[in-house]
Amino acid sequence: MSTLEPMDELGHALIAHRVGGTAVERPRDQPPHGVPVALRGAQHSFVSKGRFEPPWSQRTVLLKWLIKGKAIMDVEGRRSTMRAGDLGIYLPLIPHRFWALTNINEFCWFSLDGPLAEQFVLSLDLRPGVYSGMEPPVKEIHQLMRRLKDYTIQGRRRASLAAITLLYRVADSLRTSEVATIVRRAEHIIQQEFSNPHLAARLIADRVGYHRGSLSRLFHQQTGLTLMDYITQVRLQEARTLLTQTHEKAGEIARKCGFLDLPYFCRWLKKNTGQTPGELRDPSKFA
Repeated sequence: MSTLEPMDELGHALIAHRVGGTAVERPRDQPPHGVPVALRGAQHSFVSKGRFEPPWSQRTVLLKWLIKGKAIMDVEGRRSTMRAGDLGIYLPLIPHRFWALTNINEFCWFSLDGPLAEQFVLSLDLRPGVYSGMEPPVKEIHQLMRRLKDYTIQGRRRASLAAITLLYRVADSLRTSEVATIVRRAEHIIQQEFSNPHLAARLIADRVGYHRGSLSRLFHQQTGLTLMDYITQVRLQEARTLLTQTHEKAGEIARKCGFLDLPYFCRWLKKNTGQTPGELRDPSKFA
């Protein structure tokens, strides 16, 4: 039994229960014919402390936002804390567990099934785990609940189309947040390690866990610079500062800026500034 699992006074595991809110769920049948990605359920609920019971169907995609409270999500043994505003994503047949940790927790969520549900979600680059970067879509969840009450095939198709539209919003929001985080991490690595003569796009991509070509494109889209342009910019700033504000020799400055070879540093500086190290220095400051 997990040490995270909330217990009652007798040491028994607490099971979370809905204590308020609204929930609508499709009847427990197979997804309707002709709806390859089907909206199965939607809720805006207040939930007590405890462990969530597993869903009645193992072929379910679930997107769950925590509005108020605190929770823990475990996906294949990896535990992540959920705080207000976070989103948890589950995919079919991937082991997961979920605990609500405060006495009353507010959630909204929707679930999907159907023969193409998992494939569709994966095609949007959505993966199991906890994410931030998107406001809980409470209004849209209530719209999904209203649509679910129409049990006709046309109603189910309209409900599923609304859910797919929301999925696209989720994918766009999370990707925007993810891209910003990755670019910030790449910038931080460059700012901290520009003195490393081996610093290059491949090394940075390995550090942030991203494909080199994809990282280069994302970085350029977000900053207007290539990774190498940004490295050059940071090194130039440091070279100018050291040449104009210190007495350090050019060879030492070259090393601190990521160059093992002084002549190459001098040529690089001349190419990017039009000046040699000596020309950049202001002799009056060191008189």
